[in-house]
Amino acid sequence: MNKEKSQAFMQKAVGDVATALAASLVHVGDRAGLWRALAGAGPLTLEALRERTGIHPRYLEEWLAAMLCAGYLEHDARAGTWMLPEEHALFLADPGSEYYLGGLFRGVPGLAGMAPRLAEAFATGGGIAFRDYGEGIELALEQMNRNVYASRLRSQWLPTMPQVVAALEAGGRAIDIGCGTGVIPVLLAQAFPTARITGLDIDARSIELARENARTAGVADRVQFVLGPAESMPLPEGGYDFISTFDCVHDLPDPQGVLARIRAALAPEGTALMVEPKVADDLHADARNPFARMLYGISCLHCVPQSIFQGGPGLGACWGPARAQRLASEAGFGQFRALPIRSPAQAFYEMRA
Repeated sequence: MNKEKSQAFMQKAVGDVATALAASLVHVGDRAGLWRALAGAGPLTLEALRERTGIHPRYLEEWLAAMLCAGYLEHDARAGTWMLPEEHALFLADPGSEYYLGGLFRGVPGLAGMAPRLAEAFATGGGIAFRDYGEGIELALEQMNRNVYASRLRSQWLPTMPQVVAALEAGGRAIDIGCGTGVIPVLLAQAFPTARITGLDIDARSIELARENARTAGVADRVQFVLGPAESMPLPEGGYDFISTFDCVHDLPDPQGVLARIRAALAPEGTALMVEPKVADDLHADARNPFARMLYGISCLHCVPQSIFQGGPGLGACWGPARAQRLASEAGFGQFRALPIRSPAQAFYEMRA
């Protein structure tokens, strides 16, 4: 045995546990308002931070120490002050920012809490239902994505497909499959007032929230939300000019079958956009990529078991561009293009007849 290698692995394993615990405490800090209290405040003493937040000093002291050791905060021991650097605050303090990562941290406790159920599924080959991930799972998913979608869908992503923009500006028809709480349909309705927009999702609670979001945004009269599986997608006469799927094809019980249905539902000049997690075709190329490591973890804890629960193949989130192109081709798409959109965690695939 190589003792140095053994010791290095022990350090890594302990570090992984520390990282997992720190992630939960980052979420606690978010819920408690600590990141917002620290952002832009400069160096603060424990007492000054306690006055800002009202948090019990003993909890506050221990949380600060944990976040310092995790690399989130800076501490001046001589002055007795704590500070959140602005470079860190960018990702932690503003829930309205497209860079905010609070949604990711919000999802960690629920995912980690499913570990015992996942171990059972390993033994039985069974799955885990989406609803079993707990109250608020749909809101955690929304929080992970809403700000980025709102900032970039109309201004950066859709312009890479000018035929889609032209069709929707002319009052075309679009549907977002796996719409969740309706972020994409609402944004499309806001951007294209004459377009006819539909959202489809299998989760009743998500559809309920989507309709409420549409009412809040003032577009409830222009967006239709349908409860049902992807296979039940409404098929209007003439087809859809635009069909989108955001991070959901891999979750479906029949990914290839749904892609074939999407192909059949498109208008002759219609376009499908499939957004999926961004990973390499070569597993080893992702071994040191932190985004890929996160995506594989989410996939094993959530995507695979909830697909298997539906009777699906458990495709998982990390299927790569080559497999995506192959499934699209087998589903009947003659054109497949990876769009020139920069994203560390998402891949954008345009599919046409």
